[in-house]
Amino acid sequence: MKVTTFYPGGFGEIIQGTVENKDILLSFPVNIYTKVSLIKCGEGSKKHLSQDYLRKSYKFMMNILKLWGYEMEFKDILIKIESKIPKGKGMASSTADLCAVYNCLIEMFNRKYDENELTEQCIAIEPTDSIIFEKMTIFDYKTGKYKESIGDYFKFNILAFEGEKVIDTIDFNNSNLNSLARIDDLIDPLRNAIKSKDLSEMSKISTESIFRNQRRLHNEFLEIVMRICEKFGGLGIIGAHSGNVLGIVFDDSEKIDFLSKSIHINKLKVYNMCALDKLKKYTCKGGDTFE
Repeated sequence: MKVTTFYPGGFGEIIQGTVENKDILLSFPVNIYTKVSLIKCGEGSKKHLSQDYLRKSYKFMMNILKLWGYEMEFKDILIKIESKIPKGKGMASSTADLCAVYNCLIEMFNRKYDENELTEQCIAIEPTDSIIFEKMTIFDYKTGKYKESIGDYFKFNILAFEGEKVIDTIDFNNSNLNSLARIDDLIDPLRNAIKSKDLSEMSKISTESIFRNQRRLHNEFLEIVMRICEKFGGLGIIGAHSGNVLGIVFDDSEKIDFLSKSIHINKLKVYNMCALDKLKKYTCKGGDTFE
Protein backbone atom coordinates (compact mmCIF):
# COMPACT_ATOMS: atom_id res chain seq x y z
CA MET A 1 0.00 0.00 0.00
CA LYS A 2 1.26 3.46 -0.90
CA VAL A 3 -0.09 6.86 0.14
CA THR A 4 1.31 10.13 -1.20
CA THR A 5 0.81 13.71 0.01
CA PHE A 6 1.90 16.97 -1.59
CA TYR A 7 2.24 19.81 0.94
CA PRO A 8 3.37 23.43 0.42
CA GLY A 9 6.32 25.12 2.05
CA GLY A 10 6.45 28.69 3.30
CA PHE A 11 8.62 31.74 2.80
CA GLY A 12 9.89 32.95 6.15
CA GLU A 13 7.37 34.82 8.24
CA ILE A 14 5.21 37.90 7.85
CA ILE A 15 6.06 38.63 11.46
CA GLN A 16 8.03 37.06 14.30
CA GLY A 17 8.82 38.32 17.77
CA THR A 18 7.73 38.53 21.39
CA VAL A 19 4.19 39.59 22.32
CA GLU A 20 3.11 39.59 25.98
CA ASN A 21 6.02 37.27 26.84
CA LYS A 22 5.09 34.79 24.10
CA ASP A 23 7.36 34.07 21.13
CA ILE A 24 5.06 34.12 18.10
CA LEU A 25 5.18 34.03 14.34
CA LEU A 26 2.86 34.18 11.36
CA SER A 27 3.85 32.24 8.24
CA PHE A 28 2.03 31.47 4.99
CA PRO A 29 2.09 28.82 2.23
CA VAL A 30 3.78 29.35 -1.13
CA ASN A 31 3.83 27.51 -4.45
CA ILE A 32 6.66 25.10 -3.71
CA TYR A 33 5.96 21.58 -2.48
CA THR A 34 7.28 18.54 -0.71
CA LYS A 35 6.10 15.16 -1.96
CA VAL A 36 5.98 12.50 0.76
CA SER A 37 5.03 8.87 0.23
CA LEU A 38 4.41 6.25 2.91
CA ILE A 39 4.84 2.72 1.64
CA LYS A 40 3.92 -0.46 3.52
CA CYS A 41 6.67 -2.80 2.42
CA GLY A 42 7.36 -5.21 5.26
CA GLU A 43 10.00 -5.52 7.95
CA GLY A 44 13.43 -4.14 7.19
CA SER A 45 12.07 -1.05 5.46
CA LYS A 46 14.08 1.29 7.71
CA LYS A 47 17.30 0.99 5.74
CA HIS A 48 17.11 4.76 5.07
CA LEU A 49 16.40 5.70 8.70
CA SER A 50 19.98 6.85 9.28
CA GLN A 51 19.71 9.57 6.63
CA ASP A 52 19.55 12.94 8.38
CA TYR A 53 16.75 14.39 6.29
CA LEU A 54 14.43 11.50 7.24
CA ARG A 55 15.09 11.28 10.99
CA LYS A 56 12.53 13.89 12.00
CA SER A 57 9.86 12.30 9.83
CA TYR A 58 10.44 8.78 11.19
CA LYS A 59 10.44 10.06 14.78
CA PHE A 60 7.22 11.96 14.09
CA MET A 61 5.61 8.88 12.53
CA MET A 62 6.56 6.71 15.51
CA ASN A 63 5.08 9.27 17.91
CA ILE A 64 1.80 9.36 15.97
CA LEU A 65 1.55 5.57 15.68
CA LYS A 66 2.19 5.19 19.42
CA LEU A 67 -0.50 7.76 20.13
CA TRP A 68 -2.97 5.80 18.00
CA GLY A 69 -1.93 2.41 19.40
CA TYR A 70 -0.40 1.23 16.12
CA GLU A 71 3.30 1.30 17.04
CA MET A 72 3.77 -2.28 15.83
CA GLU A 73 3.09 -1.00 12.30
CA PHE A 74 6.15 1.27 12.38
CA LYS A 75 8.62 -1.36 11.22
CA ASP A 76 6.64 -1.99 8.04
CA ILE A 77 6.32 1.58 6.74
CA LEU A 78 8.91 3.29 4.56
CA ILE A 79 8.97 7.07 4.18
CA LYS A 80 10.08 8.52 0.84
CA ILE A 81 10.53 12.29 0.52
CA GLU A 82 11.05 14.19 -2.72
CA SER A 83 10.99 17.85 -1.79
CA LYS A 84 11.38 20.95 -3.94
CA ILE A 85 11.59 23.12 -0.80
CA PRO A 86 15.14 24.35 -0.01
CA LYS A 87 16.26 23.01 3.37
CA GLY A 88 17.77 25.14 6.13
CA LYS A 89 16.67 28.41 4.51
CA GLY A 90 13.58 29.27 6.56
CA MET A 91 11.04 27.95 4.06
CA ALA A 92 9.25 25.51 6.39
CA SER A 93 10.70 22.42 4.74
CA SER A 94 10.58 20.30 7.90
CA THR A 95 7.09 21.47 8.88
CA ALA A 96 5.85 20.64 5.38
CA ASP A 97 7.42 17.17 5.54
CA LEU A 98 5.83 16.42 8.93
CA CYS A 99 2.41 17.69 7.82
CA ALA A 100 2.65 15.53 4.71
CA VAL A 101 3.56 12.47 6.80
CA TYR A 102 0.55 13.17 9.03
CA ASN A 103 -1.83 13.44 6.08
CA CYS A 104 -0.49 10.17 4.68
CA LEU A 105 -0.96 8.46 8.03
CA ILE A 106 -4.57 9.56 8.50
CA GLU A 107 -5.33 8.26 5.00
CA MET A 108 -3.49 4.99 5.58
CA PHE A 109 -5.14 4.30 8.95
CA ASN A 110 -8.52 5.88 8.20
CA ARG A 111 -8.24 8.48 10.98
CA LYS A 112 -9.86 11.90 11.20
CA TYR A 113 -7.74 15.00 10.76
CA ASP A 114 -7.07 16.58 14.17
CA GLU A 115 -5.44 20.02 14.08
CA ASN A 116 -4.55 19.95 17.79
CA GLU A 117 -2.98 16.52 17.45
CA LEU A 118 -0.91 17.65 14.47
CA THR A 119 0.20 20.81 16.29
CA GLU A 120 1.27 18.97 19.43
CA GLN A 121 3.17 16.29 17.56
CA CYS A 122 4.97 18.75 15.25
CA ILE A 123 6.13 20.83 18.21
CA ALA A 124 7.33 17.66 19.95
CA ILE A 125 9.83 17.39 17.08
CA GLU A 126 10.86 21.05 16.63
CA PRO A 127 9.61 24.67 16.61
CA THR A 128 6.88 24.73 13.97
CA ASP A 129 5.66 27.10 11.25
CA SER A 130 2.02 28.16 11.14
CA ILE A 131 1.51 26.68 7.66
CA ILE A 132 -0.05 23.78 9.59
CA PHE A 133 -3.22 25.88 9.83
CA GLU A 134 -5.96 26.44 7.25
CA LYS A 135 -5.96 30.22 7.85
CA MET A 136 -3.47 32.96 8.71
CA THR A 137 -2.62 32.20 12.33
CA ILE A 138 -0.53 34.01 14.92
CA PHE A 139 1.15 31.09 16.66
CA ASP A 140 3.40 30.34 19.63
CA TYR A 141 5.71 28.17 17.57
CA LYS A 142 7.70 26.78 20.52
CA THR A 143 4.90 25.59 22.83
CA GLY A 144 1.76 25.72 20.68
CA LYS A 145 -0.16 27.10 23.66
CA TYR A 146 -1.32 30.21 21.82
CA LYS A 147 -2.87 30.48 18.38
CA GLU A 148 -5.10 33.14 16.87
CA SER A 149 -6.66 32.88 13.44
CA ILE A 150 -6.77 36.37 11.92
CA GLY A 151 -8.03 35.84 8.37
CA ASP A 152 -7.74 33.97 5.12
CA TYR A 153 -4.54 33.46 3.17
CA PHE A 154 -4.30 35.58 0.03
CA LYS A 155 -2.12 35.65 -3.06
CA PHE A 156 0.82 37.97 -3.54
CA ASN A 157 4.06 37.89 -5.51
CA ILE A 158 7.55 37.55 -4.06
CA LEU A 159 10.93 38.20 -5.67
CA ALA A 160 13.06 35.78 -3.64
CA PHE A 161 16.74 36.08 -2.70
CA GLU A 162 18.25 32.90 -1.28
CA GLY A 163 21.65 32.93 0.42
CA GLU A 164 24.15 30.10 0.74
CA LYS A 165 23.96 29.67 4.52
CA VAL A 166 22.06 26.65 5.90
CA ILE A 167 20.42 26.93 9.34
CA ASP A 168 19.09 24.01 11.39
CA THR A 169 15.88 25.00 13.20
CA ILE A 170 16.57 22.98 16.35
CA ASP A 171 20.22 24.05 16.68
CA PHE A 172 19.31 27.68 15.98
CA ASN A 173 16.59 27.83 18.64
CA ASN A 174 18.82 26.06 21.19
CA SER A 175 21.78 28.38 20.63
CA ASN A 176 22.71 31.43 22.69
CA LEU A 177 20.86 34.11 20.74
CA ASN A 178 19.77 37.64 21.35
CA SER A 179 16.11 37.78 22.32
CA LEU A 180 13.43 38.15 19.69
CA ALA A 181 12.34 41.74 19.14
CA ARG A 182 9.23 43.04 20.90
CA ILE A 183 6.43 43.42 18.38
CA ASP A 184 3.38 44.11 20.57
CA ASP A 185 2.71 47.33 18.68
CA LEU A 186 2.60 45.52 15.31
CA ILE A 187 -0.12 43.01 16.16
CA ASP A 188 -3.23 45.20 15.84
CA PRO A 189 -2.06 46.71 12.53
CA LEU A 190 -1.29 43.18 11.34
CA ARG A 191 -4.77 41.93 12.25
CA ASN A 192 -6.32 44.82 10.34
CA ALA A 193 -4.06 44.35 7.30
CA ILE A 194 -4.83 40.63 7.02
CA LYS A 195 -8.56 41.11 7.58
CA SER A 196 -8.74 43.74 4.84
CA LYS A 197 -6.14 41.99 2.61
CA ASP A 198 -4.14 45.23 2.58
CA LEU A 199 -0.93 44.02 0.95
CA SER A 200 0.83 47.38 1.23
CA GLU A 201 0.25 47.63 4.98
CA MET A 202 1.14 43.98 5.51
CA SER A 203 4.43 44.56 3.67
CA LYS A 204 5.30 47.54 5.88
CA ILE A 205 4.74 45.36 8.95
CA SER A 206 6.81 42.47 7.59
CA THR A 207 9.63 44.88 6.73
CA GLU A 208 9.62 46.30 10.25
CA SER A 209 9.71 42.80 11.73
CA ILE A 210 12.77 41.85 9.67
CA PHE A 211 14.68 45.02 10.63
CA ARG A 212 13.83 44.72 14.33
CA ASN A 213 15.22 41.19 14.43
CA GLN A 214 18.48 41.95 12.59
CA ARG A 215 20.43 41.89 15.88
CA ARG A 216 19.22 38.33 16.51
CA LEU A 217 19.96 36.95 13.06
CA HIS A 218 22.01 39.35 10.96
CA ASN A 219 21.18 39.07 7.29
CA GLU A 220 24.15 40.25 5.28
CA PHE A 221 22.13 40.94 2.12
CA LEU A 222 19.21 42.83 3.69
CA GLU A 223 20.52 46.25 2.61
CA ILE A 224 21.01 45.08 -0.99
CA VAL A 225 17.48 43.67 -1.13
CA MET A 226 16.05 46.84 0.42
CA ARG A 227 17.75 49.01 -2.21
CA ILE A 228 16.29 46.86 -4.99
CA CYS A 229 12.88 47.08 -3.32
CA GLU A 230 13.01 50.88 -3.24
CA LYS A 231 14.39 51.19 -6.78
CA PHE A 232 11.78 48.99 -8.44
CA GLY A 233 8.69 49.90 -6.43
CA GLY A 234 8.39 46.90 -4.15
CA LEU A 235 5.86 47.11 -1.33
CA GLY A 236 8.26 45.83 1.33
CA ILE A 237 10.50 43.03 2.55
CA ILE A 238 9.43 39.62 3.79
CA GLY A 239 11.57 36.68 4.80
CA ALA A 240 13.07 34.26 7.29
CA HIS A 241 13.78 35.24 10.89
CA SER A 242 15.69 31.97 11.37
CA GLY A 243 16.87 31.20 7.87
CA ASN A 244 18.61 32.65 4.84
CA VAL A 245 15.95 33.94 2.45
CA LEU A 246 14.52 37.40 1.92
CA GLY A 247 11.92 38.53 -0.56
CA ILE A 248 10.45 41.68 -2.01
CA VAL A 249 6.66 41.83 -2.11
CA PHE A 250 5.18 43.05 -5.39
CA ASP A 251 1.62 43.41 -6.64
CA ASP A 252 2.83 43.11 -10.24
CA SER A 253 3.75 39.59 -11.42
CA GLU A 254 5.15 40.82 -14.75
CA LYS A 255 7.69 43.02 -12.98
CA ILE A 256 8.83 40.05 -10.87
CA ASP A 257 9.24 37.87 -13.96
CA PHE A 258 11.47 40.52 -15.51
CA LEU A 259 13.52 41.16 -12.37
CA SER A 260 14.07 37.48 -11.56
CA LYS A 261 15.73 37.06 -14.97
CA SER A 262 17.67 40.32 -15.02
CA ILE A 263 19.07 40.60 -11.46
CA HIS A 264 22.31 38.72 -10.79
CA ILE A 265 23.99 38.98 -7.38
CA ASN A 266 27.06 37.02 -6.32
CA LYS A 267 26.25 34.12 -3.95
CA LEU A 268 22.49 34.72 -4.13
CA LYS A 269 19.85 32.78 -6.01
CA VAL A 270 17.10 35.03 -7.36
CA TYR A 271 13.71 33.63 -8.35
CA ASN A 272 9.99 34.39 -8.18
CA MET A 273 7.43 32.84 -5.85
CA CYS A 274 3.73 33.25 -5.16
CA ALA A 275 1.90 33.13 -1.85
CA LEU A 276 -1.15 30.86 -1.98
CA ASP A 277 -4.71 31.95 -1.20
CA LYS A 278 -5.38 28.67 0.61
CA LEU A 279 -3.46 25.75 2.06
CA LYS A 280 -3.30 23.62 -1.08
CA LYS A 281 -2.45 20.06 -0.05
CA TYR A 282 -3.34 16.81 -1.77
CA THR A 283 -3.34 13.20 -0.57
CA CYS A 284 -4.03 10.09 -2.61
CA LYS A 285 -3.49 6.36 -2.46
CA GLY A 286 -0.82 5.26 -4.88
CA GLY A 287 -0.71 8.65 -6.62
CA ASP A 288 2.37 10.51 -7.75
CA THR A 289 1.04 13.63 -9.49
CA PHE A 290 -0.50 16.87 -8.31
CA GLU A 291 -1.85 19.75 -10.33
